[in-house]
This record gives sequence, structure tokens and C-alpha cells, in this order.
Amino acid sequence: MKSLIGNSRELRGASFALVSAAAGVILMRIFVYFLPIDTSTYGYSLLRDALFSLPTQLLFFAAVPFLIYKYYDKRTALEVLEYSNIGSFGKDKKGEKPFRAYYLLAIPLGLCVFVVTVGVSSSWMQLLRLTGYKYVSSSPDMPEKFNFGFMFAEIVMTAILPAVCEEFCMRGGVLTSSRKVFKTVGAIVFCGVAFGLFHQNVRQVFYTALFGALAAYMTIRLRSIFPAMLMHFANNFASVFISYATNYGWAVGGGFYAMFDTMPVWAMFLLFIAVVSVGVGIVIVMLYFKDKRVMEKKIETVKDSAFDVTNKRVVLFGEYDPQKISDLEMEKEVYGADYEEDKYKPTARDMMIAIACGVTTFLTTVFTYVWGFFY
Repeated sequence: MKSLIGNSRELRGASFALVSAAAGVILMRIFVYFLPIDTSTYGYSLLRDALFSLPTQLLFFAAVPFLIYKYYDKRTALEVLEYSNIGSFGKDKKGEKPFRAYYLLAIPLGLCVFVVTVGVSSSWMQLLRLTGYKYVSSSPDMPEKFNFGFMFAEIVMTAILPAVCEEFCMRGGVLTSSRKVFKTVGAIVFCGVAFGLFHQNVRQVFYTALFGALAAYMTIRLRSIFPAMLMHFANNFASVFISYATNYGWAVGGGFYAMFDTMPVWAMFLLFIAVVSVGVGIVIVMLYFKDKRVMEKKIETVKDSAFDVTNKRVVLFGEYDPQKISDLEMEKEVYGADYEEDKYKPTARDMMIAIACGVTTFLTTVFTYVWGFFY
């Protein structure tokens, strides 16, 4: 009964965190929409973006969810990040470092994701236009002279804060809670859809959902939130950098978008396949290093254990530690070959807040398609 109550409370806490993110986006967009700021110049447009991004990221994606997890769920940061483990094998009790060198491969992976995102986003926009959707950007031109301060501010708002705050909210508490209900595929799909909808922008919903699913997959398989953070940062940083490089004609990145304008369709398709292949290769390499490390630890553990011949199970010596068994991915070896992780079956009361949040974000996304609601 205690476990069921804990799971129920945890799910509702995750639902409250989703409400914080969704409501924060809506409230802050309404707030900045009515601010008496002349956004015809780039600096003031950037100021309005800051007045939206800083409170949204720091307050609604990070601070409020953290307080919910701490005081409502009564969970520590490590418990919140259980399925996005920032430390492994006893949470560094044996000197293990939570950050692995191969996590840095998530940076080039993020660059591959950016290139793929450009293609997916362009295709999605073409599909929307076929349905009659029209979008005219109201963003002012960048200053004639490059301003490093403006670029740095955009990097902070667009790359650094989302990589930390959004990942803590979505691939942290929400992913952990969803894994208590869904199996791996279900949790990945749920986190992808949730991430896409909470952007509440029809132009972004499709590729952000795909990104959210990939980030959830990486977090679950690598047992760390750091790769998702680095991939998120690299993807968003590339977007900012390429925009400035294009505007100011920099040698590096300045011709990125122009390249697509002159490239035939078959060449773009081959480029897309090549970039996807590189990205998949990077993921495979990261998983190889992770599995190799886990296998080494698993072998050490098995050598110090006994074997139950009758039940064909490994018997670990010492104090029972389910977290260690999970970190070593030894559930089937310890519990038996037919082991399946128990999943909590949520009640209607457990899910009604999350469902209401999903419906609300879906409707606001539809509003951006029909009316351009506060965009």
C-alpha cells in the first residue's frame, strides 16, 4: 500500500510539474505580448525575449518543479533523476564519476540533430502551407554591426537555459515518473509528445516531439541526463550561431542555408541520409562504451557472487541493493530470466491533471495554427 501511495503521489507531482511548464509558457507569452515595448529594433526584441525566457526557464521549468518534487513528492534530486541517473553504481559511493568522457559525443550528435531538424522543420512547414497555414516573421533585422553581447544573450536564453531547465523538468522528473507506468517505448513516446506539446507552437510541435523522444531514449539507455543536456545545448547553439553567421556572412556557417537553396533535391536527400547515419553511428558508439563499462562491472560482481543452479539465478552477497542491480542491468540474472519490471496502474485521479494539461497544450497549439495566438 505504501508503494502504491508513493507512486500515485509521484505521478501527481510529475503532472503538477507539467502544469508548471505549460502554464508558464502561456502566462509569460501573454505577459510579454502586452508589454509596452517597441520591438521594431533588435535590441528591444531581444529584451522582450529575455523577459519571456528567463522567468519561464528558471521559474516554471526548474524552480517550481524542484519545489514540487522536494516538498510534495518528498524526493531528493537523485530520486527525481532516478531514470536519468546523474551518478551510478551506488551514486558515487565507490568513487565513480557521474560524468563520462564519451558523453561529450552528444555534442556532435546535437549538431547532426540540428541539420536533421532543419530538414524536418522545412518539410513540416511545407505541409502546413498546403493546408493554408501562413506565417510571417515579425523579428526585426539584426544590427548592421555584430554585437557579441546580443549573441551571448541569445546563447544563454536559447541554448544554456533550455539544456539545463527543460532537461531537468522533462528528462528528469517527468521521465522518472512515466517509467513507473510505461515500459521503455511507452515512456519515450510519452516524453516526446509531452515535450512537443508544451512548446505550444504548431511550427515547432513536430520536430520538438521527435527531439524529446530521442532525448528520452538517450537518457534511459545511457542512464544519465548529461548526454541529453549536451545534445540539447549543441542543437540550440547551432541554431543561434548559424543565424548570426548567415546574417554577417561569416566564413564558418555563413553559407549553411544558402547551400540548401542551390542544392538539388536528390543531393539534399543524400545529405539527410548521411547526417542521420553519422548520428546513429555516434549513438551506437556511446552505447558501446556504456555497455562495455557496465559489462566490466557486471563481470566483477558475478565473480564475487554465487549461482543458484536450481533457479538459474545469480545470488549476490552482501546487503540487498536494488539500485545496484538496476545500474548493472542484472535484473534477469538476479531475479530470473522471466523477470519483467512491475508497472504501476494509475487511477483516473492520478492522470486527470496530466490529461487536462495535455488537452490544454494541444488546444493552444491549435490556436497558433488558426490564429497565431500570441506569436
